[in-house]
Amino acid sequence: MNKPLNNHYIIVASPLFKLSLQRLKAFLTAAASEQLATTKLADIQQQIGQQLPTQPPTHEELAPICERLLKLGIPDYRQWQLDNHNLLFYRVNAAEQRIELLLVMDSRQSLCKLLFELNLLF
Repeated sequence: MNKPLNNHYIIVASPLFKLSLQRLKAFLTAAASEQLATTKLADIQQQIGQQLPTQPPTHEELAPICERLLKLGIPDYRQWQLDNHNLLFYRVNAAEQRIELLLVMDSRQSLCKLLFELNLLF
């Protein structure tokens, strides 16, 4: 993979991130409505694109290391509280100048259950 020519990092969505968007949409549709789910996903994607800094070190200052994932043996991921309910998990790959999106979820969802479901779907 080619590195960016400047000091900006690129944002890369993992396959699990894409599946987690589908799971979040299903969760929000069941909890509220499909219209709300569609609107919320569009808001989240816009927020990630506009507010996730791509210049070091600010992208690391945005969110702390995720203690929930660390307890599961998954180190180096950061947890960004997007709004009142939604969380983004990502890591910074400095060697490749990438911000890698792992998953997005509603805080009312179970992280362990979501990771299990994503593992089955992947």
